[in-house]
Amino acid sequence: MPDAARAPRTQQQRRDETRRALLDAAVESLIEVGFTRTTTLEVQRRADVSRGALLHHFPSKAELLVAAVDHLAEMRARELRILAQALPDQKDKARRTDAVLDLLWQCFSGTFFQVAMELRTAARTDHELRPVLTTAEKALRERIIAQARTLFGKDVAEHAGLERALDLTLQLMIGAAMTAVLHTEDRRLDDLIDDWKLLFPTVLANAGAKKKTRAK
Repeated sequence: MPDAARAPRTQQQRRDETRRALLDAAVESLIEVGFTRTTTLEVQRRADVSRGALLHHFPSKAELLVAAVDHLAEMRARELRILAQALPDQKDKARRTDAVLDLLWQCFSGTFFQVAMELRTAARTDHELRPVLTTAEKALRERIIAQARTLFGKDVAEHAGLERALDLTLQLMIGAAMTAVLHTEDRRLDDLIDDWKLLFPTVLANAGAKKKTRAK
């Protein structure tokens, strides 16, 4: 018997598919040819959509590329939620904390970081991109912190120093990931992350103590 005919796609489904195709094309282009050569025409060509469709979703190149970073971040967040199912039990706080830090480090060793780095570099001199990316990165930081609270477990999630300790963690990992771009085989980077795992509980405690002192 022939397969039953599929229900026609709704207008919203078609719009969502077009948007996703544009974001996937933007990510692909950023990775393959970089920011300068990732034009809206190049993304349109790769996504195989009309000019009108592209401009309907993304009126400017800056909005398109920043949305591509957000698209990648959301994909990574879904991956982390799946990986979180294999984390050590919350009762084993030390092992779980180390495992969560390992997951965070993975975020800086793949496509997401490569694309984010392309845009950060370009934003230094691109006056249209800079404010859009700055706003998006602030929102991304809040998303990372919120997800980290869930991953770490109750004891660490509710610690007064967690936000400060996470900011320090992110800055360390950004720097290490920048080094890894040129020095992919550098064992020192893995050693640095291992050292940070040992330091993290102390940083967490010190950050919490400072916050409580300032609140008095």
